[in-house]
Amino acid sequence: MILNLIPAVKALHIHQGFLTNRTIYAPLSGLDERLRLALNKLPQSESGTPLEIRIADREGESYTLSIREDRISIEATGTAGAFYAIQTLRQIFTHDQIPCLEIEDAPDFAYRGFYHDVTRGKIPTVETLKNLIDRMAYHKLNSLQLYVEHTYEFEEYKALRESTGCLTKAQMLEIGAYCRENFIDFVPSLSTFGHLFELLEQPQYQHLQVRRDCEPLPNRWRARMMHHTIDPRNPQSIDLIGSLIDQYVPLFDSGLFNICCDETFDLHSYDAQGVDSGKLYVDFVKKIIAQVQKHGKQVMMWADILLKYPETIDQVPEDILFLNWCYDAQPKEERVIRLAQSGRKQIVCPGTTSWSRLCENVGVAEQNISRMVEYGRRHGAVGVLNTNWGDWGNPCSLELATYGLVLGAEKSWSAETAVDEDFCSRVNALVYQHENGVQTLKTLSRMHDLVDWDDFCSAYYYHRYGHRSEKKDRRTDATAVQKLYGELVERLSAESWVEDEFRQEMLLAAEGVCVMAELWAKLLGEPVSRLTDTRQWLKKYAEKWLEKNQPNELYRIQEMFCYCEDV
Repeated sequence: MILNLIPAVKALHIHQGFLTNRTIYAPLSGLDERLRLALNKLPQSESGTPLEIRIADREGESYTLSIREDRISIEATGTAGAFYAIQTLRQIFTHDQIPCLEIEDAPDFAYRGFYHDVTRGKIPTVETLKNLIDRMAYHKLNSLQLYVEHTYEFEEYKALRESTGCLTKAQMLEIGAYCRENFIDFVPSLSTFGHLFELLEQPQYQHLQVRRDCEPLPNRWRARMMHHTIDPRNPQSIDLIGSLIDQYVPLFDSGLFNICCDETFDLHSYDAQGVDSGKLYVDFVKKIIAQVQKHGKQVMMWADILLKYPETIDQVPEDILFLNWCYDAQPKEERVIRLAQSGRKQIVCPGTTSWSRLCENVGVAEQNISRMVEYGRRHGAVGVLNTNWGDWGNPCSLELATYGLVLGAEKSWSAETAVDEDFCSRVNALVYQHENGVQTLKTLSRMHDLVDWDDFCSAYYYHRYGHRSEKKDRRTDATAVQKLYGELVERLSAESWVEDEFRQEMLLAAEGVCVMAELWAKLLGEPVSRLTDTRQWLKKYAEKWLEKNQPNELYRIQEMFCYCEDV
């Protein structure tokens, strides 16, 4: 018998016979409250199959799960291990028959995280984030980070709250409490050096920009990714960053704090003045680290800039956890090797490749996640942090980044898993609950490959404002997109999925890709008959957005599509 489990377990032995009673009875007295909540997600009755849980101590994530015809037992090295055994049992209970079996299981990586962007266009509701946490726990992830620049109610952003939206203190504490219930470490992540667009655009802080000579860009999505590095030479900079850190730390009980410090592009402008930008970088980073360490937290940070200045790595305190990211389909192993050779602890960071798209790029994500995890395993990384960014307006729903999330969970627990038909079948069974789930997503992803969101946005900004980025108008075959769209919609519309939200989001994304292709052809002066209605699609898209997220920058997407429709 084949069992659908994600992640795959380390050892599975199936015996003769089947569980006779598909409900459980578990004495709850003395159990950790979190285990009691997890057990409540299983069918229970007073006459159910007795379930016994034995825990060796309070630490450890490994477990043994035994199912016999008339009893179930869990033995775990720690409370977290018992929690993961319950998740495995929940997945087993989705099968028509439950065989007698023995499972021995343990993770390959101690740190198994998911990183979600709540800054660049879309702030999820608390309910949406709780649903994300449920999915993470079900697949044994143990850390969540939210990428924050201005989207918390910092005093320094008070004037922007109404226009940009934010997560409140009460909401952050609620998210943290829900993470604790699910054995997920809620780690603060805050931009503290580069990527400070909204902070440094405010008049009272503009003097702290490294580059104050840059022409304002009408393309706000691109502007926020460039030229907003805080000046490490100005003493006011560390005071400002210190204030943000001091406000943010008390919201979290995690022992970790991610200071980011990535992509500080503008520091290179000092090179022409004979200033060592590498030294400038590391000196300011050390000040930020000291500010975090005052609160007793261990610092995490992105490793990209230090890898450009390898001579500076030794100047950073030894207990820093380096987040080594690369999102290419063929990531370079050299980046992981260099940090390993430095003797520093690192976490490898692949990505879902859902950013700048209406759905994840499955082909790239499969290769990127698999290779980065392989490199991490080979070179002694302590964990995996799978990233889900929101570049260029964050148009993708969480549902259409879920395949990448689940793949990251699979590989960070069971690194040797092959991404093959068996894995896809398990995803279909446990995630989409439809036999065509992954196949449909891959079809949608290939269709989206014909229409690039970044290029479409750039074309809009050029035609409306005369602003040309380094990207140029790339032609797309609207007729080919329409053909694929028609085929996909015909098939999807005839299907019924248990998890129908995934099907609905795929239909919506497919229609959006077709709208883009048709509008793009129009912008380029190419005649094309319409299959879609821009405003009808926008209405459906906005309804879905607002079901799950704050309004935030939805209006920017609406403005773009309406302009392209009316031009």
